[in-house]
Amino acid sequence: MEIPYEVTPRRDTGLYNAKLGIWLFLASEVMLFGGLFSAYVFLRVGVKEGFDNPWPWGLNVHKDFVWIGFINTLVLIASSVGVVFAWVALKERNWRKYQVYMYSVVACAVVFMVLKSIEYNSKLNHHHGIKLIDNSVMEGHIVDGTDRVRFEADTINLSLQGGVPGFLKDLGDGDFPVLTAKVGEDGEPTEITSASAFKKWFHKHHRDVSKELVSERTRYRAELKEGGAATPVSVDTSAVLTAAEPFRLNANSRRFVSYSDTNVNYKDGAKIGGKIISDDVLFEIHEVDMQLVLPQNQRESILWDIVNDDQVKQGFFAEQSKRYTELKDYYEDKPIPEKMLRGHVLNLHNVHLGGHGDHGDHADHGDEDGGDHAKDGGHEEHSRHEANKDYDGLESVRAEEVESQSEDEVLISVPRDQIKFMGNHGPRYGNYYALYFTMTALHGLHVVGGALVLLFLVVFGKKLYLKNPEHLANRVEVGGLFWHFVDLVWIFLFPLMYLL
Repeated sequence: MEIPYEVTPRRDTGLYNAKLGIWLFLASEVMLFGGLFSAYVFLRVGVKEGFDNPWPWGLNVHKDFVWIGFINTLVLIASSVGVVFAWVALKERNWRKYQVYMYSVVACAVVFMVLKSIEYNSKLNHHHGIKLIDNSVMEGHIVDGTDRVRFEADTINLSLQGGVPGFLKDLGDGDFPVLTAKVGEDGEPTEITSASAFKKWFHKHHRDVSKELVSERTRYRAELKEGGAATPVSVDTSAVLTAAEPFRLNANSRRFVSYSDTNVNYKDGAKIGGKIISDDVLFEIHEVDMQLVLPQNQRESILWDIVNDDQVKQGFFAEQSKRYTELKDYYEDKPIPEKMLRGHVLNLHNVHLGGHGDHGDHADHGDEDGGDHAKDGGHEEHSRHEANKDYDGLESVRAEEVESQSEDEVLISVPRDQIKFMGNHGPRYGNYYALYFTMTALHGLHVVGGALVLLFLVVFGKKLYLKNPEHLANRVEVGGLFWHFVDLVWIFLFPLMYLL
């Protein structure tokens, strides 16, 4: 049975089947991305400056990667043109030219995804933020995984009822410690020397405990039915592992619920005993964000005690004073809007430890116009200290690495008890980043999916071309319509996420 209107269009609609189908599919895609764009707009306009987490300015977030986004825009536009030329080549029955154009389209898709992966890698692995307990924020880079708690462990208490304990992921890349495991008070000790041996031991005793619990519960229910006094279920589900020598544990705070100087308590019930090495975070600071700190409290922020560099502090407020003067000149006799006073223009500035960059040129301008705003709540400045601190106990950072830091890479140590939140610039960092990764990643999946379809049409399309070239031309036209939609979505995404 031949399906009608695969190649020739219907007389009433002027469309063949596949073209009608792609328009219906694109309508559903418009609703999908339309909902995400609407969520972006509503979340952004609902931000109250100075109270809610500030909505980042695209240029501040992406910086040099704005050029990558612009290049990706040109790449997608070029690929859309390539799809049209490929379709024209099929209409002209020129298979070789069709191949050249279609392969160029796929190459553009590869370039787009490579550039996007470079950008993702930078945000997820090289850009971090630390929000302190007074809501001041430091932007920069957490060095050498020091966002984890460094712990020297010697005993492990765990439950055999749950899944494989999460502490295994925090052991790092070193050798697995030699552990002596004992289940219950009367269990036979077992030596464990590898992660695979530990998992095998754990699964075996997990099954044994599960069977024993089922047996005990069955016995308990039977005794209740008999009407007599039922003996409560009593099964020892705990196990203790003792290390032959203390071993290093880099504990991820997402996996544990609490810790102290002598133990780390994981969410899965495992309790690690030993002693803490350090929980300070080693940080390379690039920006200071005071948007959530009242202007009169900014000079007394705990951030400056942590940075411990008087020239950096003076440079920040000198730049703030300079921007305030520019705003006064701009608004003339009108009052400056609260949104501007609490926004990123006045309260988000680059800082530079060591050489101090351009801020050294502004350090003497704190008493000029606008100084009243910059000085609110001010106090006597601390004397300048060396920004590079002593990192005793931080085994993850060798002394020679700290000493070899150039003036452009001076590090600071942030006490964990002063941190409210820290993380990379991933989806957890705020509503903007959640939407950014959702929308760009979803768009990236569309790019990959569309490129695979177009690649299929050029690699395996020769047979259909020889049989019915017009049929293949229609399929390429349908694929091209989807590709134009993908391009159009990015044209809206780029200015919204990267420029505004």
